[in-house]
Amino acid sequence: KAGDFCVIIGPSGCGKTTLLRMIAGLETPTEGRVHFDDRDVTDVRVQDRGISMVFQNIALFPFKSVRDNISYGLKYEDVPSDTVKQKVEDIASQLDIEEFLGQMPNQLSGGQQQRVALGRSLIRDPEVFLLDEPMSALDERIRIRLRTELKELQRQLDTTTVYVTHNQEQAMALSDEIIILNDGQIEQQGTPDEIYDEPENVFIAEFIGSPRINLIKATLTGTTVSIDDTDVEIELPAASVPEPGNVGRAVYLGVRPSQLGLSPESTDDCLRGTVTLIEKLGQEDVTFLDCPELGQDIRVETDRTDIVEGTTYDITNNPTDIHLFDRDSGEALRSDWTAKPAQ
Repeated sequence: KAGDFCVIIGPSGCGKTTLLRMIAGLETPTEGRVHFDDRDVTDVRVQDRGISMVFQNIALFPFKSVRDNISYGLKYEDVPSDTVKQKVEDIASQLDIEEFLGQMPNQLSGGQQQRVALGRSLIRDPEVFLLDEPMSALDERIRIRLRTELKELQRQLDTTTVYVTHNQEQAMALSDEIIILNDGQIEQQGTPDEIYDEPENVFIAEFIGSPRINLIKATLTGTTVSIDDTDVEIELPAASVPEPGNVGRAVYLGVRPSQLGLSPESTDDCLRGTVTLIEKLGQEDVTFLDCPELGQDIRVETDRTDIVEGTTYDITNNPTDIHLFDRDSGEALRSDWTAKPAQ
């Protein structure tokens, strides 16, 4: 949508950059058309599309000053020199690089160089701003700071932005809307909350979220889901079951590690697992529990400090937090729609 910050994410080779290059006009679609609002731009030249693009490779001119690098974005446009000078200073002020205008790129840090590249693109006042993994070469500290600055800048300029990344944390933090690609197909498109809370299939559920969602083989009968090879049965709210008449439907039970708990109590209606590994991540730890009946580990995210390796716990959850996926097609099962047929 106009003014949105849209992030395209997906595994390597899925088509993210190709899609961005088609929007830019650097690639020609073999099928379909590209529209900006009601204008068909499929056959419009790159320079006439009203776009600016920042590539993964920053590609600043090493023998031009920061000022000249930024103003280069207007080199082929009929803009008076006084206007160019003022626009350069305005953009540099927005990006907090005014003090570097007289310096050369090799005198700047990676984060500062990235801001110069952004300035060179933004000075054209584009209708659409395209970014292809522009922060992948930066260290984590600079990347987080620049990510925040980029989001604030996009809000100020209200420029429609399409951003390609393989980093889901960046995607969730930056976007108004996320498009998830897989093998050239859009798997799901929506807000970060929609993508995380309502994944449309197993691929999305596993791809978005860290630590990764737990997927457990189970069987759905009516409103009861029975975990395979165990005596554990979970009664689901009727509103979360698509077809109350299901009998013996093979499903995956999905639950996020943050929505599981650990209890020392031993009950018949809970999975039990023995802690084999604890990943210390600061405020929250990820605990891995071996569940012999399942033949797999279960991940639990917890802020408890009393968990120790080698101890056995009940793994507890709220039935309302469970996701169900058809085991054949991988599609999500919800009360308002059923799984799509297997492809």
